[in-house]
Amino acid sequence: MADFLVSDFLDLLYEDLRKDFISPLQVGKERWESYKAGRLSEIRQLLRIDLLENKYEEALDYTLLESHKEDGITIEKYQVERIKKLSLCVYVLRPDTGNGKALLYLNGHDPRGAKGVFGAEGRVKADGNSEKALSMEMAAMGYLVLVPELFGFGEAKRKDAPEGTDACASCSMLAPRLLNSGMNLVGIRVFEAMKTLDFAEKAFAIHSFGAYGISGGGQVCNYAGVLDDRIEAVMIAGYPNLYKYSILAMDHCICNYVPGQLEAGESHEITSLAAPKKLLTINGRKDPIFPLQGSVEAFQLLEAVYEMLGVPERYSHVLFDGGHENSVPDVCGWLRDNY
Repeated sequence: MADFLVSDFLDLLYEDLRKDFISPLQVGKERWESYKAGRLSEIRQLLRIDLLENKYEEALDYTLLESHKEDGITIEKYQVERIKKLSLCVYVLRPDTGNGKALLYLNGHDPRGAKGVFGAEGRVKADGNSEKALSMEMAAMGYLVLVPELFGFGEAKRKDAPEGTDACASCSMLAPRLLNSGMNLVGIRVFEAMKTLDFAEKAFAIHSFGAYGISGGGQVCNYAGVLDDRIEAVMIAGYPNLYKYSILAMDHCICNYVPGQLEAGESHEITSLAAPKKLLTINGRKDPIFPLQGSVEAFQLLEAVYEMLGVPERYSHVLFDGGHENSVPDVCGWLRDNY
């Protein structure tokens, strides 16, 4: 009987793109910067960053909407105008005593949106005590923490989205309109992340940043961390992997897919473009949607790239005993030592 299934053709597409791609490890230290510049230009085009900057960026303005204190941290909510017809909501976690450094925190598909970042973590440790939210721990360490409400999450949904629409359903409502206009969700979110840094520069006179992203926020951090030179330290969690083992091996939210994305490289090859910035990649060993095998392969390539460039001490990777979640002690420990 004839077999009309389409899976073999999908596998062929992947294999054809991979065999023609020049791996970072084929480049060598001498040609790294030119190779990197070419890849970054491709990524800007892929995400439509140049178009967004040229056509939709506007003069920066911002307004403080709310302020309250929680566990010794002042939590402020700002309305930021930097993109035409798209007000950006940014939460700022301000410690009483700052260390002069700022972190951009990019969340994933939390049903609470950005508010979930500084709410109760809900993770119980072995001693029975609950673990404080990572963002609040970061602020307690003295960092100014910036949490933008990314396009499609939390309060940033379509006005006709029914109450209670979850994040993935929101992405499904938004992606077709963007794709039909030649744009994509991750490109908009990366642009919002970069505009959040514009706001922070003006509002708080800070000009260099660390960036942390988990899950869908890890996808955004994977791109923003390599594209924006103001980001000096990149932390990607619940995401470092290969598309081969994750978004191409099982169903993921539509926001993970970008037309032509694989032409710019596998996921870990994009991450490698952060080099020689300080980089932490971290995943749970039991993460079901960014599986262990893919994380291990990703870490091996990144380790080799940093070794090739002569800066192995600038790259760290962690596999913790957990699932698709934050590992607060591991991230905070890396921050103390590296940024």
